[in-house]
Amino acid sequence: MQDEREVGQPPRGFQARNITAIRSSRTIVTVRREADRHKILQVGFLKDDTVFVTFPYFRHRTGLLSSATIPAKRASQSTDTLVSLEEGGRVTSHLVKYSHHPNGLALFSQTGKIRSEVRRQSVALDRQEGHLFTVLINGLEAFKRAEGPKDEGQITPDRAVVDFQLPADSDPGGTLKLVGRWGDVSRLRFAEQVDTIGPVIPVGDPSGRRSMAAILANPADEARHVLILTGDVMPPVGTDPEMLMFIGGFDHREEMNDPTREAGFLAFQYPVTDAADLRRKVGSIDFT
Repeated sequence: MQDEREVGQPPRGFQARNITAIRSSRTIVTVRREADRHKILQVGFLKDDTVFVTFPYFRHRTGLLSSATIPAKRASQSTDTLVSLEEGGRVTSHLVKYSHHPNGLALFSQTGKIRSEVRRQSVALDRQEGHLFTVLINGLEAFKRAEGPKDEGQITPDRAVVDFQLPADSDPGGTLKLVGRWGDVSRLRFAEQVDTIGPVIPVGDPSGRRSMAAILANPADEARHVLILTGDVMPPVGTDPEMLMFIGGFDHREEMNDPTREAGFLAFQYPVTDAADLRRKVGSIDFT
């Protein structure tokens, strides 16, 4: 599948005659490593076409939310050294929901628990193509176990379950990476000619490694976009044995990829160390 494109150029590859998707308002994403299976997040769609991601299963509740900025003229520096989540950040003691509205408004919220002040204007969903969000995870054991009939793979218009099986040779000390990519079904292209494809499809990275992706869609009849979710293991990120990080709400791709221009995104990280000191430094968005 091609998920990157040159601006103004037609997509490359073959168009499928029919793309099937998991069409549920809410999908629970689980990850399986050998006999252990854990619930990681929920992703879903509202009636106004908003895309949301929630994280109710992580054991740590204190985190740092941020509307982060990558400065201009960054060509010779690593993004890791340029971006601080403290600048533009706020502390919370609740797990939050990320929402990306059709007009491009992106924000963190949790009804009755936090003020939804960490927000920014991202790309409108009808103009969005490609990378929508990334979730990075250390320590599967920090998430609730998936068990019982409710956590099996039934698909209804209200609820579905997607299960990612980690490769047997994946590094147990590596970081789990889940990526959501957004696309108009009329522009999706595949490496081979197919009549019908989905809701699970094979994908490959530049190194030739193959994995699987799940295609999710709003159950509304008029939906014409899909969210393609992939999961893989990458070299360890950070030193925390248990970590949940989210990145999304990006500026337009042209701004994100141009090292001479300032660009921004939303992010959070759980847990945070020295939360009390950090709260005094940057403030909190919790309702008291």
